[in-house]
Amino acid sequence: MTRHIIDRAAPKAEGARVKHFLDLARKEGVHPAVLELNQRPAERGARKVQEFLRIDLEERAEA
Repeated sequence: MTRHIIDRAAPKAEGARVKHFLDLARKEGVHPAVLELNQRPAERGARKVQEFLRIDLEERAEA
């Protein structure tokens, strides 16, 4: 039985051109958008933790 026409192995990016492209991309450095996102202030609020604790305490009170 032969393979179906759409049954193909996944293409592999192992060629010299791909390796050269990846090498150039790595040497360019970090994208400006990534730098901007890293400079954002981190949220230090514990709002989610408070909500989870509230739900947990309500469930314990009901049980």
